[in-house]
Amino acid sequence: MGLQTVPFRKIEEHTEDIFEAVTVIAKRARQIIGDRYVIEEERRREEENLEEISGEDEMPATYEMDTEIDRDTYDNVVKPTTVGLTEFLSGDLQWEKQAMFDDVDSSEEKTKDDKE
Repeated sequence: MGLQTVPFRKIEEHTEDIFEAVTVIAKRARQIIGDRYVIEEERRREEENLEEISGEDEMPATYEMDTEIDRDTYDNVVKPTTVGLTEFLSGDLQWEKQAMFDDVDSSEEKTKDDKE
């Protein structure tokens, strides 16, 4: 599944700030990558446990065969950015805007400037 061109108008239906949209989509893509990593690690650990139980130590015959499998798997998996963009455009993602300076109260800032 390839990513198609997305008009800015579709993005503006969800937010007026393109940078906000890119940030939301990128954060979702990172979440997906993290989830996939955790799933892959669990699968690898289960395989190691099964090998220990069965007593078999099978290694791939060649490195080339192993990379071919990885390439096929990689080509067939939907990319995280595509999933993030699709979820964004369909309205499945929810987020909240945060203040630019969360840790500094504006009244404290004025007080400091007035004292100097």
